[in-house]
Amino acid sequence: MFKHKLIIVVSAFLLAAGLSATGSAQVGPPAPDAIWADDVLYSTVGTPTSLPDHGPKDSLFVFQNLGGQVPVSESKPGDTDYNGGRWQVILLSFTPEGLGVHDPDNDGESDLILTSWEQVKQHIDLGHLVRDGLGDSFVCPLKKQ
Repeated sequence: MFKHKLIIVVSAFLLAAGLSATGSAQVGPPAPDAIWADDVLYSTVGTPTSLPDHGPKDSLFVFQNLGGQVPVSESKPGDTDYNGGRWQVILLSFTPEGLGVHDPDNDGESDLILTSWEQVKQHIDLGHLVRDGLGDSFVCPLKKQ
């Protein structure tokens, strides 16, 4: 069940970024409203690239069990530690307590959107989010909208 859910979540994100689940890519127009970084919403451009499990990458936090929350990056263009859109996906899920806070009307869509790594960390510390593991590593540069 978890593996099936993981494939669906990662595939949906990669398709939004212009990549297929098999790792091949279709470079196309930017995917708008794709990734939050430091309270700025960025678009992305899918590239035909997947990365091995070594080398510098930025963390991209992907939320598995609540709609409306797009991924959040720990870094963005202009940051000294930004790695040019090389990502390691970190899979997160909202805990029951987190779902109560982020989806109080139980409609399956987040009512409290996280827009920065600092907010993600805060909600991990509050027990609203748990780490479920790692997803794929790939290249997908951020583009200011």
